[in-house]
Amino acid sequence: MNIKSLFDSSVREEFSSHQTLTLIGLAGLVSLLMAFIPWLDWLNYPFRLLLTMVHELGHGLAALLTGGEFIRFVIFPSGAGLAYTAGGWRWVIVPAGYVGVAVFGAILIRLGRSQQWSRMALAVMGGLMGLLSLRYGVPSIISSDFLSGLLTTVSGLVFGGFFIWVALKARPGWIVFLLHLVAIQAGLTAFSDLMTVMGLSLNFFNAPANDARSMAELTFIPAIIWAVLWAGLAALLIGGAIWVTWRTGGEET
Repeated sequence: MNIKSLFDSSVREEFSSHQTLTLIGLAGLVSLLMAFIPWLDWLNYPFRLLLTMVHELGHGLAALLTGGEFIRFVIFPSGAGLAYTAGGWRWVIVPAGYVGVAVFGAILIRLGRSQQWSRMALAVMGGLMGLLSLRYGVPSIISSDFLSGLLTTVSGLVFGGFFIWVALKARPGWIVFLLHLVAIQAGLTAFSDLMTVMGLSLNFFNAPANDARSMAELTFIPAIIWAVLWAGLAALLIGGAIWVTWRTGGEET
């Protein structure tokens, strides 16, 4: 197979399973290179910001869905973030960050088998990213988090505009590749962040604030238990999405 032809083709027809898996493999290879080659580490930063946004928006949307209020969210230059909510069901809102990233990755995996659905997913993702950043990121600009609020809003608009541009202009191969690169990064981020939370949860006295500790305070169940449960749920979501999407093979070419 000529890999270059997968990216050069402008025909908007569905790829065969073999062609799609080749593009997924390339996205996975790029993710591994970014993770293990030090001088490529800077490429991870945009994905860190993007997936922290997804995490914080997960908290906010969970608040809205459970009758609460989503006030604002902010992403810090370090890649950390905060969502400010009021009311709602805290036992749903707190885990919605880590679980939300896994759900996000699982949805992209499900849609990623079709280049047409991949294109639509990028367009919708871009539109929502831009709109939600304007609605819930701008309030952080007029708070004490001015610079981080500016980073949040500008990043959301840049990501949103980029995804919409790719959805409208990019060739099919690039669409499928980019969607799976984001999906793979979401899966890796979900697990790596939860592994970090597990480690922090074992430090009972000096651990910094995190979602697992917040859940422990709500339920009196140790934070490490919640971190393990969320990691298991993330594995189930990502693994289930892969299995459902690829359990039946398409026509090979």
